[in-house]
Amino acid sequence: MNNDKETLDKIKDYINEHYKAYRCSWTEQRSEGNYSDVFSDGCDSGEAWSLYSIGNIIGMELEEPEENEDDAYGIR
Repeated sequence: MNNDKETLDKIKDYINEHYKAYRCSWTEQRSEGNYSDVFSDGCDSGEAWSLYSIGNIIGMELEEPEENEDDAYGIR
């Protein structure tokens, strides 16, 4: 069984490997005209925001999420 430090280290490693600040700005407008990408872009954006939130909860210093200034919906 892993101890708490080992588990936390694995979580941090996962976040460092998978968090991409630029994906936070991906909206359905990014995929307009290529509708098969809408689902994937939405999943990638949601994952990025989740990893950023979890990283903040456990005290990681992560690159600030990029936001799409043209996003009329303000969805996060």
